[in-house]
Amino acid sequence: MNDIRPLATQVDALIGKHQATSDDRNIPVLTDLVKAPEWTPTEAVPLTPPDVLTQLTDDEIDALSQDIFVRVSQRIDSELAVNLEARLNEALQVQLHNAITHVLADMKLDIANEIGDAVNAALADRLRQR
Repeated sequence: MNDIRPLATQVDALIGKHQATSDDRNIPVLTDLVKAPEWTPTEAVPLTPPDVLTQLTDDEIDALSQDIFVRVSQRIDSELAVNLEARLNEALQVQLHNAITHVLADMKLDIANEIGDAVNAALADRLRQR
């Protein structure tokens, strides 16, 4: 926790500096480098395969490889299926909306023409009856 105090002090100073300015368009920027704390892992990571792997036969290694491949494929396939379905739904909705918009525009024109023809026919019939 003590390693954070110098950084917190610098942030507080920066915020105080920013609040002192009257122009809200100014943006504070951290320009001082802060040294990272020292860290060493508690356990050494082995660079060689564990003894269990060296004791496996070629057939067991092949079976393990196949099992890992199947598990990874299943996981990827399930995630891909969800993403693919979402993207297809999105793309199809856009296409369907565009198609409906165009069909409605065409239908409105056809309906207007049909109404106009019906009105003209009715007027023509009425004029013939006189």
